[in-house]
Amino acid sequence: MGLPRLPEPFHRVYSPPEAPKVKTRRSGVAGAVVAVFTAIALAAIGIFTFGRGDVRPKVQSTLTHPPTQPKASPSAPAQQAQPPVFATIPTACDVLPAATVRRFVPTASPKVDRMGAETASVCKFSLSKGHRFRAVQVDARAFLPKYMHGEATGMTIWSYEAQWKQAVKDLTPDTRSLRRVTGLGDAAFERYWIDRDVHVAVGEATVRYRNVVLRMQYTEEQPSAGDRAASEKRCLSAAIDAARAGLPAFH
Repeated sequence: MGLPRLPEPFHRVYSPPEAPKVKTRRSGVAGAVVAVFTAIALAAIGIFTFGRGDVRPKVQSTLTHPPTQPKASPSAPAQQAQPPVFATIPTACDVLPAATVRRFVPTASPKVDRMGAETASVCKFSLSKGHRFRAVQVDARAFLPKYMHGEATGMTIWSYEAQWKQAVKDLTPDTRSLRRVTGLGDAAFERYWIDRDVHVAVGEATVRYRNVVLRMQYTEEQPSAGDRAASEKRCLSAAIDAARAGLPAFH
C-alpha cells in the first residue's frame, strides 16, 4: 500500500525549525551542509532539537588581597575532547534484525517501502490482511562529521529537541501520551496517538544517540473505545522495544 500518510511527522508537512549557522572550514563544505538539511526536509520529518547548556554562576573571591599566583610560562590552550560520533550509519532497512521485524510484523514476506540517502533514510515493514494491519517503521538520520565537523553532536541535540517541541505543538485530543523516557540512548521520548483518518493507532519512540536521531513507529489498526488503554500500552512497548533492538546497528 506504499508509504501511507503517516502520523507526525509523516502525516503533516511543516517547515522544520531553522538550524543554527555552522562555521565551516572551507567554502566547499557549505554545499555539503545544505545537502544534509535538504535530505532531512525531503524525508518529510520535522528535524529534532539540541542544545542544552549549563551556565555556572560566577564566583567572586572574598579575599581583599588574594595570594599572588606564580607566573606560568604561556602554553597552548587545552583542546576539549569531543564525544565520539559515527562516521557512517546503516540504511534504515538494515537497522532492525529480521527476527525483530517478524515479531512486530508477523509474516515471512512483509511489504517493504524505503526511501532516503546517506544522511537520512526511512524503511517501513508492513502487513495488511482484512481489517488487520501491522507495521514497524524505522527513521534514521545522522549529522555526519565529514559535513558538520565539530558541530555533529551539537546539531544532533538541536535536531532532537526541535522534534520534541514540534510534538508538543502538535498535541491533539487523540494524542494520549507524550513523555520523555530514560535509559534509552542519550535522550528519548515516546508518544501514542490515534489517526482517525486512516484508522490506525501509533506508538512512537524517538531516540538521540551520539550524532544520530532514530525514530521507531509501531502501527496497528485503530482500537475500539474500550481497548484504547491496552492499545496504548502495546504500541508504546513495541516502539521502545524496536528502538532498543535497533541501537546496536550503530557502531
